[in-house]
Amino acid sequence: MSCSPIMSLKVRWALFFVVLSAPVSVISEELLADSLRSPAGLNSTLTLKQSLKKVRSNDLSLVRFGIDARSYRAEADSNDYLPDPVLFAAVQSIPTDTFDLEQEPMTQLRFGVRQMFPKGDSLDIKKDMSLINSGIQGIKQNLRWQKLKLNTETAWLEAWYWQKNKQLIEEDRVFLIQVQDFIQSLYQVGAKDQSDLIGAQLELIKLDEKQIEADRKFRKYRHRLNTLANETLLGDQLSQSLAQVDQIGLDLSDTASVVARLLKHPEVRVLDERVELFEKKVNLAEQAFEPIWGLELSYGLRGGENMDGSNRADFLSAGLSVQLPLFTQGKQNSELSAARLKQEAIQNNRLELIQKMRFQLESVHQQYLSTVNQRQLYENYILPTLAKQKESALNSYESDKGDFRTVTELFIKELNTKIKHQRLQVNEQLMIAKMNYWIGLDADEAARNKKLAIGELTQ
Repeated sequence: MSCSPIMSLKVRWALFFVVLSAPVSVISEELLADSLRSPAGLNSTLTLKQSLKKVRSNDLSLVRFGIDARSYRAEADSNDYLPDPVLFAAVQSIPTDTFDLEQEPMTQLRFGVRQMFPKGDSLDIKKDMSLINSGIQGIKQNLRWQKLKLNTETAWLEAWYWQKNKQLIEEDRVFLIQVQDFIQSLYQVGAKDQSDLIGAQLELIKLDEKQIEADRKFRKYRHRLNTLANETLLGDQLSQSLAQVDQIGLDLSDTASVVARLLKHPEVRVLDERVELFEKKVNLAEQAFEPIWGLELSYGLRGGENMDGSNRADFLSAGLSVQLPLFTQGKQNSELSAARLKQEAIQNNRLELIQKMRFQLESVHQQYLSTVNQRQLYENYILPTLAKQKESALNSYESDKGDFRTVTELFIKELNTKIKHQRLQVNEQLMIAKMNYWIGLDADEAARNKKLAIGELTQ
């Protein structure tokens, strides 16, 4: 005996509400868990830690700064030595009438050595300048890593957000397909008109458009990770859990502590070293007013005999030369003035940078606090309220007191709110990463801070 259309309709209503009452993410989460348990799933995920490790090991700029640092140290070693001495040999006092070397008693073969000494302490100053430049390369290497770290964290977090966005949209799409199938069944028995069916189809088209956009953004940031790492990183998908960026324990309301921390930032330290470098350049320019000294030692060989029959004596000569800066005062004064003005300009740039960094850090910190409050509002009130509202709408619709479109809109609104919640979580981590950049936190230091905190807690 076949069921009547009314009985069939009741069965469809019951089945539909069972589907609506169950979380849509159950199926997708089970499939995801199965893929993660499989070897292929394990090999297809990329974590933030893995990305940072690859970026650091493959960046050629970090290697180049190390090479430059070694070259400056070698240059500093070269300044430990005086200029090479000059060896010379000459025949002098040759009679021009006969060119007979034995004709005159003053003809001699003369050879010797001449040594020049640089002005003042110029060699020591040049050595110090090379060592400062070597240190600058090391600081630039650290600065380069800090920027790479921030860019990598930003790319990974953004890629994770759009990957999560795709998953949430897919969950919404599964629900709307179920809605469309249900409305189709009702439409076939005349319980619903065509407008509800067209509305469900339109919502699916909108979701397809969102899915395409989300996939495009995911691919963009995922490819940026490959670019930063200079290789195609394994793992088309990122890890399912949101990476927590290490955070330094610093009271950002304490201006003195913040400024002290900013003074250690690589950008500021580079300017500190450049200030010291130009101080050495000022000292080097001051050496231009010092004389250049030179020593000369020579020995003259003579042959033949004197008038009394004795052998002619050889000659030994020693001399001291000095180059006095008498006619270049204008040039030297201008060079000294230029070096001092450049040093002053760098000092001004340093102060400007510290102020700029402090205000940017304060701005990001305020945004971070607001984001934390907003995320907590979503977790504690908005998401639970939407869940209750959706459940209430389902109950009303089940008892023929509510509108079906209201149920659909509430479900879509809940999923959009979940996406916004994910955006807030990612923004929170992005702001921590930015604050870490300004404060100068590195992964090694974060690990030390964690160990210290654990040690304090266990005491």
